[in-house]
Amino acid sequence: MGHEATKTAENRHACEQAYETIQGLILGMEIRPGAAVTETALSQRLGLSRTPVREAFKRLEQEGLIVTTNHRKRVYILTIREMEELFDLKICLEGAVARWAGQRADPDGRRRLREALQRMKRVAAVRPAETAQEQAWLEDWLDSDQRFHDTLFDLAGNKRARQVIRTCNMQWHRLRLGMLTLEGRLERSVAEHETIALAVLAGKPAVAQKAMETHLQNLQRELVKVMRLLHYPTM
Repeated sequence: MGHEATKTAENRHACEQAYETIQGLILGMEIRPGAAVTETALSQRLGLSRTPVREAFKRLEQEGLIVTTNHRKRVYILTIREMEELFDLKICLEGAVARWAGQRADPDGRRRLREALQRMKRVAAVRPAETAQEQAWLEDWLDSDQRFHDTLFDLAGNKRARQVIRTCNMQWHRLRLGMLTLEGRLERSVAEHETIALAVLAGKPAVAQKAMETHLQNLQRELVKVMRLLHYPTM
């Protein structure tokens, strides 16, 4: 590999590293909603030049995690109205994904969906009593939830839908862990996912679509309650 090619590869790696690290800091709440972010401060914090940080900012703005106002960049603060709009989109699109999965699932896909559901149920059943262990358990739950929905996207066979929903989910990711601490939410979520899966496995696309829409509508209502309690902006 020539010098220029090596340099280009190193630049790509630095840009990807900056993007993944800054995204992780935002989603993990180490950089709080509304906080100002600058190329200089983050390049110093990450030990990178300003160029990869600048490129990371561009990608994060496209995903809606960073916004620019009066030439200043800040971490996006989700409003209640914006969250409702996100879920209106998710309900329409993910309902269709569930329907497509019910129409298109092959035997191997149905096997993978069963496995994803069983893993979700296993994780839910071993919720730790100790607070110190809860963070790792919550991460396991989110991973099992992600695997379930990724399997549905695979069965539906629509990459564009997956990309749109991934971007939507990033903007409310910070609320997801808080939702799981609500009494009864986890148990309801498992039951709702099982209803979706059983409809897909039975080859009932209309039932699968309705089950997904109901799941997301329930989640939307509970999110609004949490956001109001936490005094999120309305508009």
